[in-house]
Amino acid sequence: MASKEPTSDENSDSGKLLKHWFYEHLIDGKTRWTPFNFIDSQAIEEAFLSRKEKQIATDGGRFEVNIEERTRQPVYWTADSTSVRRCSWFYKIDSRWIPYEEGIADLLESEYQEALISKEWHRRIDLPNNEQVVFHDSNVMVHFQQQSSSDSWGSPTNSIAKPRVVKRGVDDFHIDEGDSDQIDHLLFMVHGIGSVCDLKFRTVEQVVDEFRTIAQQLVQAHYKTAYDEGKIGRVEVLPVSWYKALHSDDSGIDQKLKSITLDSIPRLRNFTNETLLDVLFYTSPVFSQGIVDTVANALNKKYSMFLKRNKNFKGRVSLAGHSLGSLILFDLLCHQNPTEVNGENLENPDELGTPSRMKKISIHQPVTRTHSKAIDYNFGLSGTGQPLMTYKQLIFEPKHFFAIGSPIGMFVTIRGIDKLGLDFRLPTCDHFFNIFHPLDPVAYRIEALVNPSLANVSPVLIPHHKGRKRMHLELKETFQQVSADLKTKLMSSVKNVTETVCALNPLNKSINHKAIEKEVDQVLNKQLSLETGVEKDESPKESPTSEKQFNMGLLNQGRRFDYVLQEAPLEFFNEYLFALASHVVYWDSADTILFIVKEMYSSMGIEADKEIPQHTLKIERPSSSTDLIVPCSSDSLRG
Repeated sequence: MASKEPTSDENSDSGKLLKHWFYEHLIDGKTRWTPFNFIDSQAIEEAFLSRKEKQIATDGGRFEVNIEERTRQPVYWTADSTSVRRCSWFYKIDSRWIPYEEGIADLLESEYQEALISKEWHRRIDLPNNEQVVFHDSNVMVHFQQQSSSDSWGSPTNSIAKPRVVKRGVDDFHIDEGDSDQIDHLLFMVHGIGSVCDLKFRTVEQVVDEFRTIAQQLVQAHYKTAYDEGKIGRVEVLPVSWYKALHSDDSGIDQKLKSITLDSIPRLRNFTNETLLDVLFYTSPVFSQGIVDTVANALNKKYSMFLKRNKNFKGRVSLAGHSLGSLILFDLLCHQNPTEVNGENLENPDELGTPSRMKKISIHQPVTRTHSKAIDYNFGLSGTGQPLMTYKQLIFEPKHFFAIGSPIGMFVTIRGIDKLGLDFRLPTCDHFFNIFHPLDPVAYRIEALVNPSLANVSPVLIPHHKGRKRMHLELKETFQQVSADLKTKLMSSVKNVTETVCALNPLNKSINHKAIEKEVDQVLNKQLSLETGVEKDESPKESPTSEKQFNMGLLNQGRRFDYVLQEAPLEFFNEYLFALASHVVYWDSADTILFIVKEMYSSMGIEADKEIPQHTLKIERPSSSTDLIVPCSSDSLRG
């Protein structure tokens, strides 16, 4: 999804001004206008001039533009429509460029062309509301707005506000080339608790949009050879939301909570009602069924819509869930019947919820528990799920399931299941990955539930998107290696000295080498921690040198599935300070996104380039302040 800047020939002073289409949206509570990519803008312009089509698909098919109504509407989720505009002239407010209405833009262009021909500048163009645009020359143009104010007696007076800069054409705007028509893989992402997904208070649609943008740029950087040869195109990522259905006016749950909520500390109580209580809702026999049905219906409906709009799609589908969303998907996938997943009834996916398509949890071979009743679940030696629930069948078989910042391990444990077993697997899903940040307070490991002998085995470290470890982690490993080398040399010297002393004293030949080794270890650890600030773990875990040496069972086809991100340098110094933020870093983490992308393309037999030029790893993130081109250093990426 490369971007470029319009050439000077496209907007020359004497040449014809090319119109470009923009759409309106809100960022940080402020209205901003963003240009459509070149492909979409050209398609809208052609339809506008020909007047043959009223609806044009844009943004890779995720939005539709109604040309007559000048609106833009999402296809796969519900949201208010936003305005679109055929733009050529702009004025600046703060750091934002706002396009003039189309009629005013045509007036300004007509006056501008007359000034070019007559060479007469310093002309004033009157606008509505007693405002004016003044052309000083072909490059210096300002907009004077009339501002009303009151004098000390309260009488209205007119004063001239600070003039605004006026711009002609779309030079310097950040405009993408457009999405590739070739879609290699489809990824559905389910959000966790609450209506917002990160500390920027963005919705799941917004964070998934950035996730998709970063994914495409990483594909073009790490798979440049395959991309240039046309072997791959892009990964489509679609959001799935269940929060709105749970907290809708129809459910009435928010009003019920409001009536029983105390008046004190209102912000904290509102935060609890809007976020943390979602966990309790999912464990409630009253609300959990509705949450699972909402997710299953949304997945089936969105998949059917996607196939209708992308008839040439031959790729596979994967699922990703963040926080509680991963648990919902886990329970849903645990209760899929592979014999019933055949893609039928795509025209009416909602009918898949009929009893013939739903699988009820039965009781067989009860799980051994200590303090609870023996309630059984399906699949695997122990299985997992929630009792007295029905699970709708999906109309597709996911290739991968990525659990991100997931509490699955904790929920499985508190349900009274001590062990999933090596035979446990997701019936219709080939691969499962548990991705977490080392400081995430919500995330739990799962490998030890499949094979308890893996409890002391470190999770697999996800590589940095630049193909290296972070410097502070390399230093930490170096210090640990130095500690081990010093211990070996010191123990060898101590052993030689004690053996020599004992040889001179025949009355005492018994030496407790283990006690001496323990004492030396404590001294070395204390000294190294004082000098380097690196404390050695008292219960060191084994290094995951090879996946083949562990019995991983069937959940991920014999592969490891606990994967940990590399902590950032600042996080390394104060774990508690960054613990809360670490739970929401995944949406814009280049390391997480690249790992997911690589797994999807690896299943297609396509591998990344072995050598990645570092200068190509510059990720252009959607800017919250301006739509002008702003260089973004790759070092600013969060891993």
